[in-house]
Amino acid sequence: MFRFYYSYDLMSELEKELQRDHKMVQLMVDEYDLFLLSIPLIDALSSELAAEIVVISTSHKKSMKLVNLCKRLIDMNVQIYWKVDKDLFVKEDYFAIFDKEYLISKYNQEDFENAENLVRSKNDFFNGLTLASKKLSMFDGDILINFELNQSIVYPGEEVILTWEVQNAHEIKIEPFNEKFEEKGIKRLTVNKDTKFTLVAKNKGVIQKKSLYVRVLKRKEINFDIEVFDPILKEYIALQTSNDNSNDYAVYFGQRVKLSWNIKMLGKLLEANLGNLPLAGNHEFEISKKTDFNFVFQSINNSQRKMISIHCFENKEIFNKPNRDVEIKSVKNKFFFKKFLYLVTDYIRKIF
Repeated sequence: MFRFYYSYDLMSELEKELQRDHKMVQLMVDEYDLFLLSIPLIDALSSELAAEIVVISTSHKKSMKLVNLCKRLIDMNVQIYWKVDKDLFVKEDYFAIFDKEYLISKYNQEDFENAENLVRSKNDFFNGLTLASKKLSMFDGDILINFELNQSIVYPGEEVILTWEVQNAHEIKIEPFNEKFEEKGIKRLTVNKDTKFTLVAKNKGVIQKKSLYVRVLKRKEINFDIEVFDPILKEYIALQTSNDNSNDYAVYFGQRVKLSWNIKMLGKLLEANLGNLPLAGNHEFEISKKTDFNFVFQSINNSQRKMISIHCFENKEIFNKPNRDVEIKSVKNKFFFKKFLYLVTDYIRKIF
């Protein structure tokens, strides 16, 4: 005799019904409801109840708690199927069919005129779900892991790609991420420090790990030395920037300026106006106006830019005094003259 009953408190009704004498039950529930029913269901299975369960979920990920429960149920000859269906999960129209004739559902089924048609329809729907779902089996024994990185030595901010494929495992985690992963996948991410990735795969009898390590190199900055030629000392004097966070330099009109560099990395060095340059070299010129340089260093893994601005002007009080030659002669040696130039440079900074 076909019967139908619905209740918003479906779990309570199923718990009561599982305590009665039934031969078979077909359940469509989600993971949470399966946990709620686990104790009365296991008690009923001990009394030779046969059971088929379709678990509705939004992903293939399974917690170890669920895996352990499913293992226990499967050991008691329960057929469990895993169905990923977001529409069914949101709808929550879960139900149970006892002995192929008694339907208990969460919602009223208004499209059916009699209980027999409704029960037959739900039974056909359930059978269709089992065919379209993945049957759970409790993996055991060796776990096969293929876990790879596209590159293991990078510079800060570069992207790395993790790929993996795992066989014979119920649960897959990749540390340091706080989440579970599918049996096969790809993850793209950027790294800024040395990082170890560890894939942890579990089944009911084995835990297996595989680790990969990414080494993040410290990025070497390209640097340039700026000097001006002193006609008295007959040598170049190093210049300092106007402040620590700037690449601006101050010189006098007509001074000879030299830029020098020595880049000990593989790559190419270019400048917007000078073109291709050797990795070690210099450029000398007599300055007559504000001059900007835009250097670009390109390596296999990254590209660096360095902007240098050289400002020039006259200073009649210091550099172009009529009695400049007399003052220079009063300088006793090169040490004191260098100190004098340092004071001049400091004065330039303040003006600039």
